[in-house]
Amino acid sequence: MTDRTPHRDQLDQAVGLFQGGRLPEAENLCHEILGADPACADAHHLLAYVYTRRGDPARATESLGRAIQAAPTRPDLHMSLATALMNTGNFAAAAESYATAARLKPGWFQALANRGIALARLHRYTEAESALHDALALQPDSEPVLTSLAGVLQALGRSAEAADAAGRAVAADPAAPEAWTNLGLARHSLGQLTDAASACERAIAAAPDFAMAWYNLGHVRNDEWRADEARPRFLRAVELDSSYQPAWHAMLFNSLYDAAETERTIFEAHARWSRTLTRGVPVPAPPPVATSRHPSGTPRRIRVGYVSPDFRTHSCAAFLQPLFAGHDLAVVEVFAYSAVERTDDVTDWFRSHSQHWRNIRGLRHQAIAELIRSDGIDILVDLAGHTLNQPLEVFALQPAPVQVAWLGYPATTGLPQIGYRLTDDVADPPGAADRYHTEQLVRLAGGFHCYRAPDDAPDVSSLPASNNGFITFASFNNIAKVTPVVIATWAGILLALPDSRLLLKGKLLVHAGVRARICRAFEQAGVSATRLELRNWISRSDNPLAAYGEVDIALDTFPYNGTTTTFEALWMGVP
Repeated sequence: MTDRTPHRDQLDQAVGLFQGGRLPEAENLCHEILGADPACADAHHLLAYVYTRRGDPARATESLGRAIQAAPTRPDLHMSLATALMNTGNFAAAAESYATAARLKPGWFQALANRGIALARLHRYTEAESALHDALALQPDSEPVLTSLAGVLQALGRSAEAADAAGRAVAADPAAPEAWTNLGLARHSLGQLTDAASACERAIAAAPDFAMAWYNLGHVRNDEWRADEARPRFLRAVELDSSYQPAWHAMLFNSLYDAAETERTIFEAHARWSRTLTRGVPVPAPPPVATSRHPSGTPRRIRVGYVSPDFRTHSCAAFLQPLFAGHDLAVVEVFAYSAVERTDDVTDWFRSHSQHWRNIRGLRHQAIAELIRSDGIDILVDLAGHTLNQPLEVFALQPAPVQVAWLGYPATTGLPQIGYRLTDDVADPPGAADRYHTEQLVRLAGGFHCYRAPDDAPDVSSLPASNNGFITFASFNNIAKVTPVVIATWAGILLALPDSRLLLKGKLLVHAGVRARICRAFEQAGVSATRLELRNWISRSDNPLAAYGEVDIALDTFPYNGTTTTFEALWMGVP
């Protein structure tokens, strides 16, 4: 507020009232000034500060709009407007306002830096990277900008560059927890688990109440095959911030691996999450069920919306593709709400088999719910439950009259707003399963999955034992499902057949530490590590199903059983 105006003395008095915390008096004085001079930009600007202090960003934004109408070339007003827009979640408009501020005041570091952050929130990572580099040209050692750049580079899949940027950030400020956290994320992606854990621990040391650092450390511990150390980290993140949804999802998902959990304890944990999610928040009434006919009397197609982060190369695709290919488009109109982080050719397949494709990645839950309501969805289907990147919270906003859970999560969601869950009487036998679901279980006859094998699946091989002279057991399940309890059971099988071997395959087995821990667990159960073959994950281009040609009998994990791996084994003739 640098301009001299006829109201300078009153403005100075209003600023003093504001700084003294006397907000009603400051507001009244601003209105008095505006009564005499409605175009006083400084009075509108100060009113915006008053509304911001009161926690009313919408009114702050409105006041700043009026200030800019009165003084459109003042960069500070555009900067303040951008900040207010960020507070309302309107990141696109904020990015434009930051750009305007930077254009009106060339070389304004903070405007450039903040624009990069706003663009990153929009997942416009390439533009964000450019804006952050512009800011770094002015202040090369800015820890906040380097930290933001690390996050952007990580999102672009350039983990080595992200680690370099985060390393520069922690060098600039060794006490910055966000910088250490982003360094941990980058190291984790690079498979440097020990360094990743160390970075997370440095973040926690710098800020013991930083929930994200605890959450990230939990994921590192999971990938180190230390689930017993992962869940307490997720729990700690939730204790620190009960609204931190990724930590809740991770904690609930991890509970499915634990043999000590029961259907009842799993249900209670999911219900607790749901109560926390909706506590104090009024749940909107669902839209009314639409009529089955248009006003003209002609039949109307049922609008079915599928919500998933996994419209890509993913195990769920083997079951989703038959469904999408089998829709009767005379009866069903398909909407796909995609939260996919990195698309591929399978994403293109799903897009081509959807009448309406909606990219919801990066949108707030309220915005997604409004989009679904505006699309007039009749049945909304959750395909991923509490797995990574699924916006399950959208379903709590009840954007469709009928909401269903299916496929990607083998337990209750905990959300009473999801009315049904598709299953069968093998996966969820009648009785206890009905008591421990918030959803009504709809059991499909003959099984609730329809598997589609890859077109390039190899032929079934001859029995390997015929050539080897010994039985080869195998499990290609996620290694996180191979718990100490599972190993104890499998060890009993191997000890009963002293010449048998066990083949394990999974992404986590690329890490030497994981392989060593698994070998040690088997040896403690009496099985020599020489009887184990541990292989890394095999990419789709290398035809992973061919590995079943080396397997006589597949072993299932428990209590979290295989799904896709079970179908793959049976398809390849392996019992």
